[in-house]
Amino acid sequence: MRAAVIDTLDTAPRLQTVKDPASTSDRQVVIQVHATALNGIDLQIASGHHRAGKPQLPYIPGCESVGTIINGPDAGLRVRALLAAGLVPGRNGGLAELQVVDRAACVPVPDGLDSETAAAIGVVGTTADLALAKAALTARESVLVLGATGPLGTAFVQLAKHAGAERVIAAARHPDRLAQLAGADGVAILGDEPLPDQLASLGGPVDLVVDPVWGQWAEPALRCLKPGGRYLNVGSAGGDGLPFRMEWLRGGHLTLIGFSGASANPADLLTSYTRIATLSLTGSLTVPTVTYRLDEAGEAWAAQASSLGKKIIVTP
Repeated sequence: MRAAVIDTLDTAPRLQTVKDPASTSDRQVVIQVHATALNGIDLQIASGHHRAGKPQLPYIPGCESVGTIINGPDAGLRVRALLAAGLVPGRNGGLAELQVVDRAACVPVPDGLDSETAAAIGVVGTTADLALAKAALTARESVLVLGATGPLGTAFVQLAKHAGAERVIAAARHPDRLAQLAGADGVAILGDEPLPDQLASLGGPVDLVVDPVWGQWAEPALRCLKPGGRYLNVGSAGGDGLPFRMEWLRGGHLTLIGFSGASANPADLLTSYTRIATLSLTGSLTVPTVTYRLDEAGEAWAAQASSLGKKIIVTP
């Protein structure tokens, strides 16, 4: 079969012809891959900087894929599969024509949801869904979403509204992308004008800040919270340092919450995927995507690294 293989740390995958994979137990299935979504964790694993350690080379990346089971339990069923490709020796990902995964790591994809969309909504949708639940977002609360024009931020905006948030403010660095964003009640530009000043004209402080960015934007976002508000961090795309003093948390009686989809309960992730797939079918969750062919895997890898603001999908 054809596959995009990483054989050197911190390099893009290269198209190669490799042996077809085969299941080694009755708990595994062989999937004919239809679409694979790239995620930040794929690049982190390939760089050798993931907290779990360096991957065993060579391996096929792509932690999130959608395809049809062609051998094993439930043959003929279309599923979304999730595994940490590269972190377990011999476990390969979805940047290939075929893939072997544990059946327990698969969840059925609803009829009517195309495979590219089914892959695109997975990690970002389940992360936003479960993180908002952990932050205990309730109806009629207000939310500020940083990095709102990226795939994850886009999912947070839409799912916060679906959860009943009364006011959702989208914040990002790109005014043109913000202008195209659906679902927000207002937008703020991460730039020269202080973020709290912008919120003053958008309804004032909020109950919850959702932050996949951190870095220099954490301190001004913290000052956008109401007394007793919650700060939900789900990433550090803007840097991983600590930019504020803890006395600010104490003074405002604020709560700092962390969430990582990578360490979420697997059963919760599968259940969450079913929820967000249903929302996608009804049009309540949409994620902008761009699709590459498997022989363009290197270009897709570069696009993921450049943060295009769209979900990167690779198809065989």
